[in-house]
Amino acid sequence: MIEINKPVKVVALKGEEKFSLLEKALDESLFWKTLEDRFTESGKTKDQFLIALKPNMMMAYSRTDNSVITDPELVEHLIDLLIGKGYTNIALVESRNTYGTWFNNRNVDKVASFAGYTGRNYRIVDLTADAVAYDYGGYLGAYFVGKTWKDADFRISFAKNKTHFQCYFSLCVKNIYGTTPEENKFLEYHRDREYDLVTIEMLKAFPVHFGIIDATLSSDGVMGLKADYSPKHTKTILAGPDIVAVDQFGAEKMGLDPMKSRFHRLAVEKLGLPEFERAGDISVYPDWDNVPEHLDEFFNLGEEWYGFFNFMGFISAEMDPSFPPKWRSRFVLWVRSIFLNILKLISRYE
Repeated sequence: MIEINKPVKVVALKGEEKFSLLEKALDESLFWKTLEDRFTESGKTKDQFLIALKPNMMMAYSRTDNSVITDPELVEHLIDLLIGKGYTNIALVESRNTYGTWFNNRNVDKVASFAGYTGRNYRIVDLTADAVAYDYGGYLGAYFVGKTWKDADFRISFAKNKTHFQCYFSLCVKNIYGTTPEENKFLEYHRDREYDLVTIEMLKAFPVHFGIIDATLSSDGVMGLKADYSPKHTKTILAGPDIVAVDQFGAEKMGLDPMKSRFHRLAVEKLGLPEFERAGDISVYPDWDNVPEHLDEFFNLGEEWYGFFNFMGFISAEMDPSFPPKWRSRFVLWVRSIFLNILKLISRYE
């Protein structure tokens, strides 16, 4: 993170053509200057300077709905731009998530391929397999971190613009939760630990140097975290050098008071919210549906009942046949099909 009292610029730009929109957002948010300053400080050559890029990828579940993951074409366009500037040591990083306990074939490489990542001029790193020991001290103590994430000279959070029933919104800070190494995140970070505290501790140890939000197509409503059968064409990209400030602006564009989110409050408290300039399109997304108030409190209490809520998580998760369920009970699969149809109806009429 940058100095707390140093004013920074966060931009939100709206447009029809996503690639030129990304390029303009990077230019206006001083991405290239931020990167160049960090590179100069490192004393390394460009082929040694490691850039770790964390998209929201592991929620990919459908070939037709990209509203819940960072657009792979935008991510690869950013990588191409970096390559064009001479930065060739680039890793796209993700870790396995709870979907891997419910469905087969959910390792990082297979999900990346399914989502459309090519790896043509960068490498794809599974932070779960890449984990090494690290002593964080404090809340986390002796734990693990993906070595590539730890060793990176420049870290980018390229988040998706979507709601989340446990913290109202999932943007740049929440995206870093996906660097936590355990696959069964629901068990490890929701029942046994606090997922927001874990994420903040990892950010304190391994700061992110730039945040980008892909809001070209967005997922809102109660199930915005997982799926959206009527996504919003918000046609926007946000970017800035402080991810807490980027999230603040991003939540405001949802028509939210960001401080409603315990996750965001914790980020502001532990990481700081710098003075920042909001530039570009500051309007609220039209027809945006936020998560109802107090739903976060219900789920934060309910996650302690791991068995029931793990089951509910599975039956509320649609998945492409490329990732067949590990649950084989015909009754469970029948209940899941009924539940998913109900969720589709709710989503379409939100």
